Amino acid sequence: MVVGVWQPAKVDSEAGVSLTDLHFYTTLSNEALANLATCLSEAQVRRDGRLMRLEEAPWQVATALSDDELISLVRFFTLAERQLPGWDGGKQSPVIYLVRMLKQRGAFSASLRLWVKANTENRYLPNGALL
Repeated sequence: MVVGVWQPAKVDSEAGVSLTDLHFYTTLSNEALANLATCLSEAQVRRDGRLMRLEEAPWQVATALSDDELISLVRFFTLAERQLPGWDGGKQSPVIYLVRMLKQRGAFSASLRLWVKANTENRYLPNGALL
């Protein structure tokens, strides 16, 4: 009799981050952001929830985006974590990586920081873990 070892399912990080998907999320209106469950398909919610748990490296593709697009993504992922089932990112939230990019560009404002804090229950946002 052979006994195997149970391995938990891994996040599909090989799929990476698609600029096409990111562009779609940057175009959502304020009305859509207010109720993401109604503007995203069930397939999108299931497929892209994995983005919330990717390491930082796959997010480097987002450096090709403009400051305004990165800000839109910060807003999207902040709200998505709160509104969509399975989109909890914790200390691996893409918001942290996107904020780092904005800080490197000198484009992260105090008003955006306050907005993120006011719209999340994730204690790691917007800057990540302390250590």
